Amino acid sequence: MQNTPTNTPNKKQQPKGSYHPKKDKSYNYIVMAVLCFFIGFGLTIGFYSYILIDITTLSKFIAASAVVGFLIPLKLYRKWFHFIKYEMIIFNILGVAPILTGLFLCLNFMFVTDEFSHDYKIMDIFIDGKDNHKTIAVILENNVFSGNDKIVKINNITPDVLTSSHYRVTLATGLFGFDVVKETKFIKK
Repeated sequence: MQNTPTNTPNKKQQPKGSYHPKKDKSYNYIVMAVLCFFIGFGLTIGFYSYILIDITTLSKFIAASAVVGFLIPLKLYRKWFHFIKYEMIIFNILGVAPILTGLFLCLNFMFVTDEFSHDYKIMDIFIDGKDNHKTIAVILENNVFSGNDKIVKINNITPDVLTSSHYRVTLATGLFGFDVVKETKFIKK
């Protein structure tokens, strides 16, 4: 008697066409992380000039935002996004950190309380720069805001700037406790 092969498939053999590999969608999420990077970077640059926050505090917040993404276990990233370890690192640094920082600054600017204005006497005015790129630096009474270029550098130079005697700064407390510059203008008293 000869052994003839049977046509019944083994448990290890699968019929043709039944194998479907798992689709890797991590490319889409990395593209989304790059988009979040540019959106978050734009929000950060846009709102940083209006919020009285120094660069070291901002960099600490960016690092803390990246850590928030690393608190999610890798196995959940693998389950949801099919990420490997390195894709998770890229996703958190490029996507999560900038967008959370940008949203932080945006929310701090949008929701403010305790708005107040104060007029400061102008002690001296310096015009700096070339013909098309002139900025005005202002020294206010009692060296108020002397270390903060966000308030005392002005780009729009008008003739009434040089004849003004006071500088009005309107500040407000933001949602997260950082002061927000709502308005600045030169006034005559």
